[in-house]
Amino acid sequence: MRRKILHVIGGMDRGGVETWLMHMLRLMDPNDFETHFLVHTSMESAYDREIAQLGGHIHRGASPKNPVRYAVAFDRLVQRSGGFDVVHSHVYWFSGFVMRLAYEVGIPTRIAHSHTSASEAKWNVPRKLYQKLMKRWISRYATHRIAVSHQAGQALFGKGPGVPYSLLYYGMDFSRFLEPLPSADAKRSLGIAPGRKVIGHVGRFAPVKNHAFTVELMARMVGNGTDAHLLLVGDGPSAPSIRTQIDSRGLADRVTLAGVQPDVMPYLSAMDIFVLPSHWEGFGLVALESQAVGVPVIASTGVPNDVDVIPGLVEHIPLSSGVDVWASAVQRKLNEPAHRKGDEAILLTNSKYGSQPCLDMLRRIYFNQFSTESQ
Repeated sequence: MRRKILHVIGGMDRGGVETWLMHMLRLMDPNDFETHFLVHTSMESAYDREIAQLGGHIHRGASPKNPVRYAVAFDRLVQRSGGFDVVHSHVYWFSGFVMRLAYEVGIPTRIAHSHTSASEAKWNVPRKLYQKLMKRWISRYATHRIAVSHQAGQALFGKGPGVPYSLLYYGMDFSRFLEPLPSADAKRSLGIAPGRKVIGHVGRFAPVKNHAFTVELMARMVGNGTDAHLLLVGDGPSAPSIRTQIDSRGLADRVTLAGVQPDVMPYLSAMDIFVLPSHWEGFGLVALESQAVGVPVIASTGVPNDVDVIPGLVEHIPLSSGVDVWASAVQRKLNEPAHRKGDEAILLTNSKYGSQPCLDMLRRIYFNQFSTESQ
């Protein structure tokens, strides 16, 4: 029997969660699944047209800022669509409210999915009360609690051996990484001298991604005499301040701001090293993509060790170690011979992050053949 799935998400712009969902949507059999997205934006997002082309449906207008209107809109959507078999929520704490609404309208399979491990240290009292209520509702109304890593699971569902959640590893189609561009060609296409070392990053320009640290790292590398270029792919609210920082550090001719790109593979191919100094990550999908083209990764300890797939390609350094320690590590990696062997994408395809294990587990959950277990 065909299952109707409702994903709840902020919007389908290009990001880690959204990219993973699109991989799954492209691979799922439309004869088995009818996919809908309830998004928290009235604006068209990057993936909306492809979703429609693949037979999916986008529903707009819901705003978490007004819970009463949200509940009414949710109920009307369910009634208008003839009901859903599954609601799969990707909106972190707000998933508690979604789980309750789904329970009240009789959706039998209700999934709270944690993709991040955001810190609670600076939350104020109202926010902590909200978090406590949402955690209670997730515990009471969700039929399945899943996470991309133990850090993400503990952040949303709690810690301890008795806390029930299951790990669902991001499944990716790495086939497009099987033939990456030669590094020199990729650099030349971006106007970067083929012999210049490229330090790269892919991610939304937001404080959690710590672009300011990356720019300071670049400034330190150039100050130390390294012939380097910084390649940043993405956009977001922090972009204007990062541009100002780049100019103030005299790096305008040493930085390429590539914006949001539909395919990051050509940009990863131009990189000699990938840096991921995030304050925290639920997982860090871009670290897998970097490894798929054989580019070494230096990540913060806020990035889960789950991303360490190809031996020798990933190193974790605390942000507290400071820019100088990071600069030394980057320089050491740049001085090593190229790491690309050509089989990285195949190794990732055959790993737990290949698309098939993830598809199999999702199918079991959606067809109610899988129970959340403590892991």
